[in-house]
Amino acid sequence: MALQPCKILSLISPNQFLIQTQQQKTIVVGNGIPNFLMRNKLNINQKAIDIYFQQFKFINKEASYIPKTNQLQINGAELQEEIPDETEIHLKLIGVQNEEPKQTQPVLDFIKQYRNKSLNAILVSFEENILNFLYNNDTLISLIPSAIYIDEFAIQDQGYSKLMQKEWLNKEFNITFKGTQIMTINYQKNFIHFPILKADLYPTSQKSNELNNEFYSSLISNGYAFITDWGKLNLSQNSFQLLFNNQEEAKKNNLGLWKNGELDRRMLNSVSSQIIGQIVEIIEANQYLIKTDKEILTIKLDRIFIEGLEAKEYARKLLIGKQVHILQVGDNMPLQTIQLCDNNLDIEEELIVNGWATAKENHPQLSKFKYQQFQQMNLLAKQKKIGQYSSELTWRIEDQTDQKQGKSVNEIIWSSIQRDKQSLKQSAMNTGITIKDDTQLEVLIDKILPNGQFVITILKYHSMVNFTIQGIAKLSEFATSFPNVIKYEEQRQQFSYKILMQRNAWINFESFNILENMFYGKIYEKKNNKESDFTLQLLKQGLTFIKNNTDYYSKYEEAQKEAEKLKKGFWNESYAQFIIDFSQNKQTLKKQISNQGNIYKNENQQIQKVIVTAVNDCNEFYLRTEINPEFEELEIQIENAALIPLKKPVKKGTLCLARFSEDNRIYRAQVLQAFKNDKFLIKFIDYGNNDEVSYQDMGVLPAQFTNVPQQAKLCSLAYLRFPPSSHEFAEEASDILRELLLDQQFDSKIAYTEKSFNRQFVTLQPQDKPDELQFTINKIALEQGLGRIDNRVLYNPFKEFKNYEIEAKANGIGIWGFDDCLDDEKQFEDEFDYYE
Repeated sequence: MALQPCKILSLISPNQFLIQTQQQKTIVVGNGIPNFLMRNKLNINQKAIDIYFQQFKFINKEASYIPKTNQLQINGAELQEEIPDETEIHLKLIGVQNEEPKQTQPVLDFIKQYRNKSLNAILVSFEENILNFLYNNDTLISLIPSAIYIDEFAIQDQGYSKLMQKEWLNKEFNITFKGTQIMTINYQKNFIHFPILKADLYPTSQKSNELNNEFYSSLISNGYAFITDWGKLNLSQNSFQLLFNNQEEAKKNNLGLWKNGELDRRMLNSVSSQIIGQIVEIIEANQYLIKTDKEILTIKLDRIFIEGLEAKEYARKLLIGKQVHILQVGDNMPLQTIQLCDNNLDIEEELIVNGWATAKENHPQLSKFKYQQFQQMNLLAKQKKIGQYSSELTWRIEDQTDQKQGKSVNEIIWSSIQRDKQSLKQSAMNTGITIKDDTQLEVLIDKILPNGQFVITILKYHSMVNFTIQGIAKLSEFATSFPNVIKYEEQRQQFSYKILMQRNAWINFESFNILENMFYGKIYEKKNNKESDFTLQLLKQGLTFIKNNTDYYSKYEEAQKEAEKLKKGFWNESYAQFIIDFSQNKQTLKKQISNQGNIYKNENQQIQKVIVTAVNDCNEFYLRTEINPEFEELEIQIENAALIPLKKPVKKGTLCLARFSEDNRIYRAQVLQAFKNDKFLIKFIDYGNNDEVSYQDMGVLPAQFTNVPQQAKLCSLAYLRFPPSSHEFAEEASDILRELLLDQQFDSKIAYTEKSFNRQFVTLQPQDKPDELQFTINKIALEQGLGRIDNRVLYNPFKEFKNYEIEAKANGIGIWGFDDCLDDEKQFEDEFDYYE
């Protein structure tokens, strides 16, 4: 067995030694305990720590190394000892990062006791630029030197570890505490403050600390550290001069952190920085949210003073969405700053040189030299009268999002938008030149709210307003019925945040709701580019669905079908199609068809056998297919279901199960209105009728009961116009129609569908009659004067029955029985434009 003479240099952990062979090679020998006496391992085996101190006596001793077994011997005896699994002890922890704020109090108490006092402790480990000392065999003290800064860039070199293990590990140091620095981190979305110990230290083997500190000197002369501002001010003149000479020599020889020459520290770090992120939000002009591969960081440029919306807007234009290096500046535990990745532009300097910021005098992490540089930049900005020194600051923004303050102003803005649109149309008509959609207004997306709303700044009007995208659903509307759908609303907010937050965009404003103080329209990422419509992106991600039909419907439908096919977003849920069907069919009748562009003509009219389940008035009834085995099976399951109590408060729109008071059976329903004493008005969505029920007769709608779509379809009789609810004959017409339709079976054909509310206009005829319009209920209604021919339908086959209308009018039947109507029809026009 070959033995190699060697010398033991240090003890890394129990049974793990650093040795130097006769060939001057340094080797780590033995299988020790990983991370022994480190900050993240405070539970220590009692026997292990005893062996650790016993093995201290072997340091600087001559020994024999056995390569084959990786062992050490002195006088034939092995140095490695067996460590049995015995009771662990817990070391006290002083001066390191704590994840809970309450853990910092022992650190503060310790500092208060030992401030400007000295104690002796052994250097037992090092982690990057933090040194760990063992005190009293039961306390681990983690600190950073106050006089020098151990550079993160330089210690990536393996030479730093070798130097520390060879020269300083296991050495006793005299430590004098000089205070703490409070650091702030964003930990799991909470800001946590923790103290870092700063101390002056020198080896106890050194006779006087007035001489050149041997520990400091070894690190500085190899380029692993540099002198801090504290060191310049507090070291003795002799000690500082010796260290300064060492530092200059390291620079001259391009060692360690100086290997690329004497660069600004931030520029040096930018070359090697492993922390790169994207600016996702400008909180303030000097405070930013930065998304890295692992987390979102909050970075504040604390060494400069800056404020104001103008400065924030300058920072936004410069930084939003850009890739940046996150760098360290200052001494000891440094602050963070950023540089743009594409050109290494220093943001602190950029803000100062353009007149938006000033340096903080006497800031502890700002050297006198750097402060003077910043001051000179600021002086030049003043002379040029730029930034905050300009007499022409234009970023004037008024917040009009408040309901009371902004309402009247927003009415004026809406009127201006409408006037501009009208002017463009008139100009196009006069000139005959087709103008691009220049009615789009440039905006800044200020905030993205969880409810799908935005806070935007309309740049033309210098006003911050509330905005909602028109024509798409908020999934949160269904959260009461299906709680987990809210996660897709959160994904929508995150997706919108990533693409739109603090970006410039273009908006087509389509409407303004004065009661809500809300603008509605569409957002485009690029001007006059329909492909950049943000609604398309939301639909493709399955984070919303089409609620109202628009001129751009086909594109939206295509995007929605793509998400459905790929099971993206909420389309992955079993109840997704049920929500869509329900949303399309739940609309109540609000207005008659106003123009041909608002309807879909059904070219392939197929006969369906249906039953009318509810008649609410002459303009609204519900029907469903007569035979549907799948639904019939579902109804049996629902009837036998237990009513799981709904979570209070029960909101309007909640989908649920409810017991019908007339037959005591359970059906699918929706809450229409809440009354006192836990009473609710509900609609049975598979029948269309309403009922008032008690809280105890309602329950949660389980997801397994959503596989079959809502059965009741909202319908009106095709080709006819019926009196609005304000008409004197409306109630009587509804009663007559109810007698003709309710619970009756018919052959039905869909003539056309209303875009806005997905309402079907149908023809109904008894099942034993031929398929001809003359046998339909529609014709019977016309004969009885319940309605009149709808002349707004471009092709209306009922015009051939005009004589029946004339006859009913002549005989004063139904609506024609009102003298006022005959004297002056125009007198009775209302919002539905019932009369011609």
